[in-house]
Amino acid sequence: MNRILRWVLLGLLGMGAAVIGIEVWRGTQTAPVSESAEVPVIALPDLDGRQRDSTEWQGRVVLVNFWATWCAPCVREVPELVAAQRRWGDQGLQVVGIALDQGEPVHAFAKRMAINYPVLIAGMAGFDLSQGFGNDVLSIPFTVVLDRTGRIRHRHLGVVTSAELGQWLPPLLAEPVAPGINRKAE
Repeated sequence: MNRILRWVLLGLLGMGAAVIGIEVWRGTQTAPVSESAEVPVIALPDLDGRQRDSTEWQGRVVLVNFWATWCAPCVREVPELVAAQRRWGDQGLQVVGIALDQGEPVHAFAKRMAINYPVLIAGMAGFDLSQGFGNDVLSIPFTVVLDRTGRIRHRHLGVVTSAELGQWLPPLLAEPVAPGINRKAE
C-alpha cells in the first residue's frame, strides 16, 4: 500500500474514533427526560429462575441498572448500587439490576459482590429493553430512575456515582406515596 493511501486511511480511522469518542462522552451525561416517556414493562427471570415483573415495585422509586459481568465500568459501580439499596431501601428505593449476560456468571458475581437487590437475566436481548428506556447508544452501564408513579426521571449512560445518586434519589423518595401502594422493600 502506498504511503499517501496509508495516511488517508489512518486519518479516516482517527476521525471515526474521534466521532465515537465524542458520542460516548456525550452519552456519559445525564440525558433530559420527556414527560411523555413511555416506560417499557420489565418481565424477566431472576437469579433463581423466578419470573419477575416491574409491577411488583409499583409505588417505589425504582433504579434500573443495565450491566454485565464482562463490563469493567459496570462491575465498578455495583458497590454504589448495593450501598444505595442499603441506604434508601427502607425509604422506598428499589434497585433492579438487568444483566445483559448469562445466568451462571451473573449468579457467581452477585454472590461474590453480596448484591442485595433483584438481579434479572436478560442476555443480549437486554440491549433492546435498554433502548426502550432511552439508551440510544446501546452501551452499558446504563441507568434509569423511575419515580413512584413509574415515570422516568433520570437517564444516565456510564458509571453512576454516589454523588449523583445522592442528588437524584432523596427528592424522589420524599415525594408522597399514593394510598394503597406497597412500599415494602424487596
